[in-house]
Amino acid sequence: MWMTIVMLCGNMYANSCLVVTSKDINDYYATKEECFEVAVGRANFAKATPQIAIAVPMCQEIILGEEI
Repeated sequence: MWMTIVMLCGNMYANSCLVVTSKDINDYYATKEECFEVAVGRANFAKATPQIAIAVPMCQEIILGEEI
């Protein structure tokens, strides 16, 4: 499973950034490609907001049911 992540920044300084993700299990994707497609769409949507200077799409693999 893959989870979408978007880092949003109000300006070029790191202290203006925050990381946004979803805890909804329906928002996880079977492939990295599918996840990244959704993450890019969300980042582009965020960039359309004047308060967002930088939006970086990312995906994280979530491994369930396996020992670490």
